[in-house]
Order: sequence, then structure tokens, then C-alpha cells
Amino acid sequence: MDVTYPENLPVSAAKDEIAEAIRDNQVVIVAGETGSGKTTQLPKICLELGLGVNGLIGHTQPRRIAARTVAERIADELGEDLGGTIGYQVRFTAQVADSTRVKVMTDGILLSELSRDKLLRDYEVIIIDEAHERSLNIDFLLGYLKEVMGKRPELKVIITSAT
Repeated sequence: MDVTYPENLPVSAAKDEIAEAIRDNQVVIVAGETGSGKTTQLPKICLELGLGVNGLIGHTQPRRIAARTVAERIADELGEDLGGTIGYQVRFTAQVADSTRVKVMTDGILLSELSRDKLLRDYEVIIIDEAHERSLNIDFLLGYLKEVMGKRPELKVIITSAT
């Protein structure tokens, strides 16, 4: 898989700094303008760091249409077919395989997975995107992840927010 970063995105210019922060910290908060590339480039940075091998890179989106669109965009940028390395799951629809390393989903899907797996053992990284929207789902996930991180120090949590 050939990982490239569009030069016109601000996140691409800060890629090395972001990668270092993810590698060296359990929690990373990435704040940037809408359209800066946070949503599509962070999973690629995680893949380049070798994450997504011992567990999935879970990437939440507040809305179903966004989850599918984001997954399609990342897969396209990596030259991959959707449902392979990059998959997605929304209510009633999933394109996820055994080879999936990045799973884009609604925050509601991650919440429902918590009821089956309290420690989210299927995941190596959780990206909570659009945290500035402050929905009940996002607020609950952030509080719950704080508890999980104490029991799973290897779990990486990345939170994104528009400035």
C-alpha cells in the first residue's frame, strides 16, 4: 500500500509532527479548520505508523452518509477497494473484511460494540472525529474511553475537532 498525502491539505504539512504525537502519546487531540484533512489523513498516518495490525483503527463519524463517504475517500486515496483494508459500518450496512485495518463507523455503532466488549479489544486506535459537535453519543464515548484507557494503556485515542 502506497501512502501519499495531498500537498494542499494543512494536515499533510504537519504529518510528521502528528505522527510523532500519536506514536509518543496515548491521547492526541487534533484541532484544525474544516477541510484541513484531519478526517481523511489521520487514518493514513496511523497506517504508516504500523497501527491497525494488532487491532482495528476505529474511526467514528456522527452521520451514516459521512461514514461511508469518508471510507470511500480514504480507500480511493490509498488505491484500495472499499471493504478491504478500509471498511465501514453503519446501521444495517457493513463492508468489513478480515483484512480490514481501518473501520469507519458511526459513533452509534461504536457505542453498540461497547455493550458486547467493554474494553473494545478489537481496536488498537479509536479516532473520535467531529468532537466539537458535542452530541450525547460523542460525550458518552469520550467519558467511557477515559475509563477504558486506564485498563488498556496500549489503546491510542485520537480526538479531532474543528477550531
